[in-house]
Amino acid sequence: MTYARAALAGLVLLAVAGCSGSDPADGDPTTAPPSPTASPSPTLAPPTIPPEAQEFGAEGAAAFVEYWYAAMRYSAMTGDSQLLLDASTDECDSCSALAKYDADLHAAGGDYEDLPWKPTVTASQAERDYFAVTTEIHSDEYRYRKTASSPWLRVRPEQRRHLFRLEFRESVGWQIFHFTAQAEAPKP
Repeated sequence: MTYARAALAGLVLLAVAGCSGSDPADGDPTTAPPSPTASPSPTLAPPTIPPEAQEFGAEGAAAFVEYWYAAMRYSAMTGDSQLLLDASTDECDSCSALAKYDADLHAAGGDYEDLPWKPTVTASQAERDYFAVTTEIHSDEYRYRKTASSPWLRVRPEQRRHLFRLEFRESVGWQIFHFTAQAEAPKP
């Protein structure tokens, strides 16, 4: 019987070590393990403006909008909204609102697991003294929470369409001055 009890105790210790990922003797028994539903946010390097996004013209405007999405993701993931604000004019109220939302969310201890938006530029053209760029975004499912203690909220996969208006100034380069979601055209 002593051998059977020792073997059973050994199996229990192995099972506990396998669940916690460490030796049970090393851990603090009063510390609860992390929730299996909480995932740490990945460490993200700030995006840099690619050379093609610094060129004047339709292709440069399109490349800059792609950079803007990278800056927006960085803002959402880190709460550091400066790149997003630098890529936008003060005139872009929706850009400022996004930056404020991200900063406030992180200040409250909120977090995104990821912001898996995959933008595709569908058009880029000159209009008067600015350029208009339209995009379609495919979004995989992702989760976020508004505070450190709030539950994770799930955002289902969806398609989005955005319209950007941006201008090029020699001293600054491209900046977004208008950003909006486009409504889907009604189906006949």
